[in-house]
Amino acid sequence: MATEPRLYLDGCATTPPGPGVRAAVAAAQEHVWGNPSSRHQEGRQACLALERSREHVARLLDVPPDWVVFTSGGTEANQLAIHGVLGAAGGAAICSAVEHPAVGNLLRNRQQMATRLDLLRPDGHGRLTSRSLPEHLHNGPVDLVSVIAAQSEIGSLQPLATMGAVCRSRGIPLHSDGVQLCGKAPLYPRRLGVDLLTVSAHKFRGPKGIGALIRNPRLTLAPLRLGGGQESGLRAGTPAVPLVVGFGVAAQEAMRALEQQSEPLWQRWTRQLREQLWSIPGIEPTGHPEERLPGHISCLVGTPGGEPLEGSQVVRALDDCGYAVSSGSACRSGSAQPSPVLLAMGIDPARARSGLRLCLGSWLCEGDTAVVEDRLRELPQVVRQLCCRLTPLSTPELLRQACG
Repeated sequence: MATEPRLYLDGCATTPPGPGVRAAVAAAQEHVWGNPSSRHQEGRQACLALERSREHVARLLDVPPDWVVFTSGGTEANQLAIHGVLGAAGGAAICSAVEHPAVGNLLRNRQQMATRLDLLRPDGHGRLTSRSLPEHLHNGPVDLVSVIAAQSEIGSLQPLATMGAVCRSRGIPLHSDGVQLCGKAPLYPRRLGVDLLTVSAHKFRGPKGIGALIRNPRLTLAPLRLGGGQESGLRAGTPAVPLVVGFGVAAQEAMRALEQQSEPLWQRWTRQLREQLWSIPGIEPTGHPEERLPGHISCLVGTPGGEPLEGSQVVRALDDCGYAVSSGSACRSGSAQPSPVLLAMGIDPARARSGLRLCLGSWLCEGDTAVVEDRLRELPQVVRQLCCRLTPLSTPELLRQACG
């Protein structure tokens, strides 16, 4: 096991909550515990904290506060957007073939309830082209288009503005799962033509258990569950005010970071590390080389001779060396199946099990940056040695497993 300081490089799975977020949540637990629907002083204090946080989230995304509907996280927000537009059954939807399971699996499940679903196929970088959507609009009426803003496994950004213009010209609501991009880069749904945007606090240093659906009020959505009239009647149940407060603080801190003119140190580290890792024999970059998530690095790992390695095996080996990384979506962690995202990009099944993902962020700059730089400088050599030492995936037994 590693004796060196550990480095957390899996920011697409979750991010460590910032110090200000932790302090704000703790303070709210102690002082703002009232029910925001109550009329007494304790309730009014909780309501004020709730609405202030709503304003902070709205400001980050450049939308009016009444666009922000708080949820328990990204999965619930995706469900509210999709079920809310399509209804209990039926409908017609289009989504990309590289959606997160919270969207892709949901829409595939709806196919069993007579929802017509068309998939937009990406190019070799995992990106949609300007022709992707128009070509699918001749198959009949469409009730909803859903396109992920940034793909977590490969880091590629999607051309949301292009998709938004097409949807707007045809009066089709556009939903985007913006969980990975929100707080890491400017994301303004009104400017992009996005009517429904999913965001989640824990992906940009906020607390877990809180997210939001950013909804254009011109859309009428069916709520997922009936109950009280909280969140404009779209999300019944007493809001978790301390988590909402932490969400608001994370939004404020993200906005301040995005307004900085100079490049953050962690982004410079990302660029250097990406170049070093991608130059290792047996490593094949994935995702778009430029249009990608800040802090994101992804590749296929193999031996110097080009034989694919099991991505999860590399993850375990790096964990023993003190580096926390991932082999794909955290929601698929431990799966023995090839990555559906990599398969959709045309990568063969054996290599689609060899994905590796790293995501750096601002938490790396909060301690001794000299130590972090030393550990990052050592990482390419560690990966190089592992690629020479680990067992290739292309042995007959493992290759049969990869191909089912």
